[in-house]
Amino acid sequence: ANQQRLKELKEKIQPEILELIKQQRLNRLVEGTCFRKLNSRRRQDKFWYCRLSPNHKVLHYGDLEESPQGEVPHDSLQDKLPVADIKAVVTGKDCPHMKEKGALKQNKEVLELAFSILYDSSGQLNFIAPDKHEYCVWTDGLNALLGKDMLSDLTRNDLDTLLSMEIKLRLLDLENIQIPDAPPPIPKEPSNYDFVYDCN
Repeated sequence: ANQQRLKELKEKIQPEILELIKQQRLNRLVEGTCFRKLNSRRRQDKFWYCRLSPNHKVLHYGDLEESPQGEVPHDSLQDKLPVADIKAVVTGKDCPHMKEKGALKQNKEVLELAFSILYDSSGQLNFIAPDKHEYCVWTDGLNALLGKDMLSDLTRNDLDTLLSMEIKLRLLDLENIQIPDAPPPIPKEPSNYDFVYDCN
């Protein structure tokens, strides 16, 4: 019976947690990411930046001369793509830039970080994520924008972690352990700081 209750609790909480993960992914897309441009000669010195507008309706993107320090403001990015125009998001070997002849196709590492946005009849935005984490964040976020499921490993891990934390918290409630509403008071400052190690 307990297992059944636990299962029901999980099913009840899961949509809330997926919504939380979705918001986190979209917030990251609003911050944006710097991507490397890969050209046929494999010179990787060009960058471009892509970010979602705060109202989640438009992707702003544009070329950069160098890797940025911090966020790049929307108005400095030349191009935009309305989210409503996105037809599909494809990954790995289904990406147009992975089907071209050449070394990219053979590079498994690059293949695992590749994703593309397909729009209009033949428009495409091709990405190579800087790492696996960003790849998951972007593919999740784009799928969420399109109303599709977020299927990345990162979502699975986040979901497992947050679900088990939430269930533990709710079970604590059931055991009548009082979780205080207010944080405990901050202790008084010590009379001296002689114990602090001076790094200089």
